[in-house]
Amino acid sequence: MTPDKARRLDALASQLSETLMTAAICAQEIRNILRAELDDDDAHADRGRCATGLAPSLTHHKQSPLLDESTLSVIWKGKTLHLGNTLAFRLLVRLARRPNQYVTHTDLLLDVWDDDETSTASIRSMVRELRRKLRGAGMTDLATAIRGHSGRYILDL
Repeated sequence: MTPDKARRLDALASQLSETLMTAAICAQEIRNILRAELDDDDAHADRGRCATGLAPSLTHHKQSPLLDESTLSVIWKGKTLHLGNTLAFRLLVRLARRPNQYVTHTDLLLDVWDDDETSTASIRSMVRELRRKLRGAGMTDLATAIRGHSGRYILDL
């Protein structure tokens, strides 16, 4: 492959990555607007049904972070944080896979660290680091949604 072709392919890959990220942000914004509309309709529900005709239980979707594995970033309420290929990103992906459900420290060690011999202090340290990064990016509510209790962790949305 010639250097010119390599540069052209690199430029195209960069453009594609930017386009995909923009599409992901747009999709998240559409979801936010839709959820707000459904919640508003649910507030005006009559006899267990909302104005859209959906059962109220279907309209109570809490926002979840968008985890873009192509850019290794988290998008939350219009803000983006690039975490890169880090343990912090993998930890957030693992917790977000099943929000509102506790994950044991053993499962986290196997799924995130690929090692069940690592100290549980490593998890606590990484959770602190992830929260710090999220707060620094203006995602304080997402940072506080990461909770730990008796060696188990949850993304409580």
